[in-house]
Amino acid sequence: MPQTVDPPSSLRDFLARRPGARLETIHAEASRRNFFRIRLGKKTLVAMVYPEPSHVEVERFCAVQGTYRSCGLRVPRIDRVLGDQVVLQEDLGDLLLQKAWRGAGPGGRRGLLDQCREILGRLAAVPRERTTARLDLARRKWEMDFFLAHFFPRFPVAGVKAEALREALFRLAGAVGPEDAFAHRDFHSRNLLVLKNEIALVDFQDSLLAPKYYDLVSLAFDSYLDLGAFRGMLFPNLAARGDDVELRRMRLTALQRNIKALGTFAFQTYERRHRVYARYIPRTIRHIRGHFSVLQDPEMALLSKYFFAL
Repeated sequence: MPQTVDPPSSLRDFLARRPGARLETIHAEASRRNFFRIRLGKKTLVAMVYPEPSHVEVERFCAVQGTYRSCGLRVPRIDRVLGDQVVLQEDLGDLLLQKAWRGAGPGGRRGLLDQCREILGRLAAVPRERTTARLDLARRKWEMDFFLAHFFPRFPVAGVKAEALREALFRLAGAVGPEDAFAHRDFHSRNLLVLKNEIALVDFQDSLLAPKYYDLVSLAFDSYLDLGAFRGMLFPNLAARGDDVELRRMRLTALQRNIKALGTFAFQTYERRHRVYARYIPRTIRHIRGHFSVLQDPEMALLSKYFFAL
């Protein structure tokens, strides 16, 4: 979680030239960036502030934002850039899909997921050449090592050694499949904003090429929101085909991503002392157990033993 910091001089100068402008801090749990809401009379903007000036970071954000908008994906409009540290953006409010879901009835929930399916289709249609970043095997292995470094020591299981678990996790990372689709990378209910019944995406700057079902499983097996019986709405055609090969690939992708999430939650909870993340660990473990129950793969016996023993 970023520390609350004074706004940089470029943002202070922007405010000084607008009498009556007010600045409010927006809480952002795990981001390195700081966020502020600027009130300019009836208009509001959101200031995204990087921890230090970085032309590369700001340029990348603007480039990815341009890619999303050119491909028909709803993201905040950029109002202006202040130097190499601040991006002023359209204010899309604070209503996360996570919260909107709780207040919606069955019809409203189906409408929200219909929009999510449409967004997933548009993400998958983004030309691969629009990014050079990849969630490749080396990075997926790094995520498994991060899990072993931060989650496993806090939740040991008798008879399961770290090195043996590492070998099994690396096999899982390799079994997920190639990174062959454009992906948001963190497509979950806390990065989807609902504004007047329209869903917009935020935290998209790390988009990359990822395994085929990465964004789909990020929401279908979201650690922050359990879709329950509505989950099947996100992949009805896949489920209807009964295509075991594709269903297996989807489950493997979901399994690797959920394990990666546990590493993040443990790091935030125990290293950063951000206790709110502890509440998402049990649901993530339930997702993982569900994947093993569906896969029924004897080659994953050690992984299954570990997660069912937690």
